[in-house]
Amino acid sequence: MNSRSIGKLTSVSQRGIIAEIYSGLGNYISTNDGVRFVGEVGSYVSIYDVNRTIIGEITGVEEKPQFKNAELNKPNSSRLATINLVGEIVSERFYFGVSKMPLVFSDVNIISQNDLRIMLEVTDDETVVDKENGKTRAELLKLGTSVIFPDYSVKVNIDKFFGFHFAVFGNTGAGKSNTIATIMQEIFRKKDYAAKGAKFVFIDSNGEYAKAFSEISQVNETVQAKEFVASDDDLVDNRLQIPVWALSADDWAILLHASEKTQIPILKRAIDIAKSFFDETTSNTDVRNHILASSLVGVFCSSDSSPSKGDKLISILSTFMTDEISLDTQVGKVQYQDGRERKETDGTLRAAIKVGFGNMLSPETVIKYLQKFIKSDIADSLSSSKAVPYSLQQFSEAVQFATLYEGSISSQRIQEYTSTLVTRLQSLQDGIQGKILVKTEYDSIDSFIQSVLGIHQIVNIDISSLDDASAEVVAKVFAKLLLDYLRKREKKADMPINFVIEEAHRFIRNETNYGPLGYNIFERIAKEGRKYGLLLGISSQRPSELSKTVVSQCSNFIIHRVQNPDDLQYISRMVPYVNQGMIDRLTYLQTGHALVFGTAINLPTLTRFDEASPKPDSENAKISERWYVE
Repeated sequence: MNSRSIGKLTSVSQRGIIAEIYSGLGNYISTNDGVRFVGEVGSYVSIYDVNRTIIGEITGVEEKPQFKNAELNKPNSSRLATINLVGEIVSERFYFGVSKMPLVFSDVNIISQNDLRIMLEVTDDETVVDKENGKTRAELLKLGTSVIFPDYSVKVNIDKFFGFHFAVFGNTGAGKSNTIATIMQEIFRKKDYAAKGAKFVFIDSNGEYAKAFSEISQVNETVQAKEFVASDDDLVDNRLQIPVWALSADDWAILLHASEKTQIPILKRAIDIAKSFFDETTSNTDVRNHILASSLVGVFCSSDSSPSKGDKLISILSTFMTDEISLDTQVGKVQYQDGRERKETDGTLRAAIKVGFGNMLSPETVIKYLQKFIKSDIADSLSSSKAVPYSLQQFSEAVQFATLYEGSISSQRIQEYTSTLVTRLQSLQDGIQGKILVKTEYDSIDSFIQSVLGIHQIVNIDISSLDDASAEVVAKVFAKLLLDYLRKREKKADMPINFVIEEAHRFIRNETNYGPLGYNIFERIAKEGRKYGLLLGISSQRPSELSKTVVSQCSNFIIHRVQNPDDLQYISRMVPYVNQGMIDRLTYLQTGHALVFGTAINLPTLTRFDEASPKPDSENAKISERWYVE
């Protein structure tokens, strides 16, 4: 028996490994590395085999009573340790998982300091890139300290952690925000060969991170952090503004609670109309004339009274017009009232729709003129993928126009079906969303995204003042714009962006209805984003409400205390590398402690995270201080 041996394997099966600890040992053992605990749950042991060292974790210890033949003899006992095999060391390198089971009666040893170093990968944090000046590039990032081995830091491989999607789970108050803030502060602490090329975009649902990032430029002057705040105050310099013309029909459907059958088609048509009529770069008026002529003919053919028709026609043509169709366009012979007689003369559209004695003077002339602009083969030209800047007011006008246009080609009752939609849109214009959704000074998505990212390494978007629907749209729009921006870059994945979403269960829901676009943008990023350099980081207190597709694509996990049975069951089903022992451990973790595992770390490690400085603004209310006052 060597100085580290504490027992022998007595049972080896697929159900588990059991070792009997030598009866003569107490709770401590003296080794070359110092005094070590014997049989501590959560500690690691080693089992030596040919050309490899098997590493196991003690998951439980129980007493094994041993009675002698004499009735009055006191019972003696030894300890049985249940061991979970986690990996093996081959040629000074740790591999998660074992190639084959150990043999029964093999010695079980307290793990050596050297093996522990190899497992926890605490060496070679940085690679020398400038030997003369002693400058290095970081390869590993310290997250915190091992709870079981407090002398060792827990580190992750930077490429394998931030080059893939990651998730942070835990109950409210378990320390998720502090964990993320600590990681960000640690990333930018290094000054030579600093992380100047990093790009982190945060969707800050609770307004927590501005404080945590406020001093990051003082610690490292090469790092810049920028915050955008969703606010209706025009005096706020960093007020969040999003191009209203970047919103899809899916986004509008969420914002306006549009019904799929009647109102979503109106929104899609309104986007097409806005792109057609507010595009200042095209001279092709065929589409504009078709839409305008079809809508006007629809008004003429409606059952409204002549005065009502006249008002609608004037309302449309006051906003939407072309060189060929406007109130001042010459349309041919127009009747006019001369005393009691009606006479004809060449006249304008305005004159033709004038109402006299309750009737419109020359509707037939206008309809005949408009019909030559209506084309049966124009449908393919109505939808355009081109980005055309327009304002929220212009979109509102396009919705009203789209209502008339759809009524002219489908149902005359379309205005009745869309009245609530128009009301919600007006309410949105008058609220905080009307200050956020604007035309902006940018004429392309690329220029807008470049202005948001700028030279900053951290971009924090505070949407804490928005309702759920508006916040969801902001998150989805930014996700889509970032993906589109990166997909169009000449060199693939040359500017990786980590897109971190707080309270992700509000936006990345597990749903089967993908809306008019036919896909969920977050699921698309989870499946395709890595190859373009868009990496998700999701933080949530309710993992069971998240999209299964997104969670399944995450490669690394930081899981704080989780007590909800549904969430625990979901994690056990969806998350790789996790076993029931880990799941059971999650229910009693202390605040600030988390289980870290995934491709970026050799083995699942219980980690104590340092307190961020400054801390995120996520502390609980001081109830006693607020209640009991002088």
